[in-house]
Amino acid sequence: MKKLSISLVWSMLLTITSAYSQDFNLQLRSTMKFPGTSLANICGYASNGHEYALIGASSGLIIVDVTDPDNPVNIVTIPGSPSIVREVKTYGHYAYVVCSCSDAILIVDLNTMHDPNPVYHYFTGLGQFPDSSAYISGMHTLHIDVKKGFLYTFGGTLFPGNSVGAVVFDLNSDPYNPVFAGSFNPGYIHDGYVDNDTLYACDAGNQLFIVDMKDKSNPQLLGIASTPSTPHNAWLLEDRKHIMVSHEYGGAPVTSFDISDPQDVKELDRISPNHGTTPHNTHVINDWAVTSWYADGVVIIDAHKPDNLVITGMYDTWSGSQAEYLGCWGAYPFLPSGTIVASNIPILGVSDTGKLFVLTPDYVRACYLEGSVTDAFTGLPVSNADIQINSGNPWAKTNSGTDGLFSTGQVESGIFSASFGKKGYKTQSVAFSLAQGEVTELNIMLEPYIPRSVEGLVVYQSTQLPVPDAQVLITSNQYSYSLQTDADGKYRLDSLVGDSCRVFVWKWGSHPGYLNYDSSLDKTILITTGYFDDFSYDLKWTVDFVNATSGYWVLDEPKGTAFGSTYCNPEFDVDIDNNDKCYVTGNGSDQPNWGDVDGGSVILTCPPMQLGAYPDAVLTFWYWFYDGYGQGLPNDQLEVRVTGGNESVTVLTETVSKSAWRYSGEIHLKDYVTLTDDIQVQFIATDNDPGHIVEAAVDYFQVVPKGSSTATSDTHLSGTLATAPNPSSSSFSIHYNWQGVENPILEVRNPVGQVVFTQTLSGDSGVLSCGGQWPNGVYMAVLKNEGRQSAPLRLVKH
Repeated sequence: MKKLSISLVWSMLLTITSAYSQDFNLQLRSTMKFPGTSLANICGYASNGHEYALIGASSGLIIVDVTDPDNPVNIVTIPGSPSIVREVKTYGHYAYVVCSCSDAILIVDLNTMHDPNPVYHYFTGLGQFPDSSAYISGMHTLHIDVKKGFLYTFGGTLFPGNSVGAVVFDLNSDPYNPVFAGSFNPGYIHDGYVDNDTLYACDAGNQLFIVDMKDKSNPQLLGIASTPSTPHNAWLLEDRKHIMVSHEYGGAPVTSFDISDPQDVKELDRISPNHGTTPHNTHVINDWAVTSWYADGVVIIDAHKPDNLVITGMYDTWSGSQAEYLGCWGAYPFLPSGTIVASNIPILGVSDTGKLFVLTPDYVRACYLEGSVTDAFTGLPVSNADIQINSGNPWAKTNSGTDGLFSTGQVESGIFSASFGKKGYKTQSVAFSLAQGEVTELNIMLEPYIPRSVEGLVVYQSTQLPVPDAQVLITSNQYSYSLQTDADGKYRLDSLVGDSCRVFVWKWGSHPGYLNYDSSLDKTILITTGYFDDFSYDLKWTVDFVNATSGYWVLDEPKGTAFGSTYCNPEFDVDIDNNDKCYVTGNGSDQPNWGDVDGGSVILTCPPMQLGAYPDAVLTFWYWFYDGYGQGLPNDQLEVRVTGGNESVTVLTETVSKSAWRYSGEIHLKDYVTLTDDIQVQFIATDNDPGHIVEAAVDYFQVVPKGSSTATSDTHLSGTLATAPNPSSSSFSIHYNWQGVENPILEVRNPVGQVVFTQTLSGDSGVLSCGGQWPNGVYMAVLKNEGRQSAPLRLVKH
């Protein structure tokens, strides 16, 4: 173990070239498609110098010769009843197949696979069970204790009507004609691993049973392990003291356990590709856990340090969406050549084409980074510190535990840096080297921030009057703090933690204000009148509905749902504003037809606007409206209404579905209603009978008063900035507009408040390109003119 003790607060920045890519340490050799057939689990068999993939398919057992991994040859299909679930294991020269259908156990003599009539039969066990009329009809999974010669089946039924957990058959005297030996029946068991008369049973709850099966008629429960969720399958590591367990649900991990004491099983580590995808089955070879991970394909985990699991290989067999149960069903790594065979389940009913993958692995040991994080002042452990190796490997990250200890790793060796940070502490970056199969230890001491005070004043630009009850957001690189101005327009925070303090101000009826606190001598924030909302802050719009049962408006970061590549509701908000939020219907589900507007209308209404003193006001916004699927032609709508006084008028009705954001154009309110001091705008999304998928969203809302006003408020409207795309990997095309102001100044600052760009602009509107040479990071751009400035525009360069 390499040790590097860090006792001083220091940092180093290194340029790292990562070896990581989506497919690594697994080479695709060939594929084979099976049109009209779905594939389930897969096994392998070797005989007389030949290697075979044994594939559980919807049509039966498919046998493919993969001796030449570049040229697989389809040998034979042993027919079976239709089933999308079919599991295969081998013992000697026999294959045993079960399925979630009415079939009994299919037993195939693999010595006859090349014969015109291969030898096989369906074993029912009729007459062998305590109930002489019982027989096997459908088993979900199976495993074979090859050391002792016993077949275990799980998750099935002994007809008539007896559900069973694990049923055991003796294969020693005649593998072609098994003999019932006993059972273990605590309830439903999904799958199991059996080694030397010890059963590790994955039940339907969050438990792993460890059972002594020496006496098949009287099993003895040795221990029960609590698991993160329902265990799907399990496989022992080489030392027989640790076990890997998979969990079949979206975003689930593969988990390692110490089972050396069955009465005190300890969870050691969890690992996941962090894509929200679903693991299925894991198999262990030489302490590498080869796992079929549905939409992520085949994943190799180095588990030889079970307390620090590391992904060291991956091949993505699925190019579609990250749906939970599509992609790689099974991956078998035990062929003598090292070839891995893997099976894909297709989109049933859409493209029933299963696919075999033949892969060559490169098993590489991981590089490990372990150590501790403590407080530099107190010496106490720092829990939940973020640790990230800066290598580009997306899995080389972790958090410290309650004891301050951490462990992580990656497949790449070399010289790297890692960042250590936690809110309330200054982030460190430390350099070190990693080597395959070795542990590098770092003991880090983080320096805490000393809190400081922040205070200032918010006033209207034209009148210099204070702005009471304005919403104030103060941010540092560590925390965000929400507060309000008092009756005198003042704000104060006495406990700011972190660097790069910024202050943002919102109040309905004014444009947002902004101050880079650390670089401004004058701490007064000037705001200008006008109605603007990019939904970066909750300005208390109201939400209502008429008969609708779902799809209510919410202020949130949109979570797109889609059919294929067509989004029904947006994945992102409009990219011209400074945040990632908007008002969107539904937004709580991951399926297009679960959170959309159903059965009526959902209504979003802005707060009242005081427009009675103006001859006109111009309404603009961006909107999303999607209407599709369901019965018949789409017949739904998004309606925009303006209300005030006793009037309520529709200013826009959208019935054309589009999977994109759209701009409203300028809507002059004087053409529709008499302007009063209680004007409101409503967005009404309606699902008419018969129902369709209806989704709507609203962003970047503005109402700009026009003409003179007799009111004693600010009549100078601030300028606006917009850009797209944002983020950008090159330069930014910045659109500016400040009506009536000739030659405003564009100013851009970096995260620490330094001015990186400033330029006097031509006229009161136009487009400027800048930022092509800026380093990656976040910047703030504002328009300035005679002491006034626009709301800031956040620019992200990557």
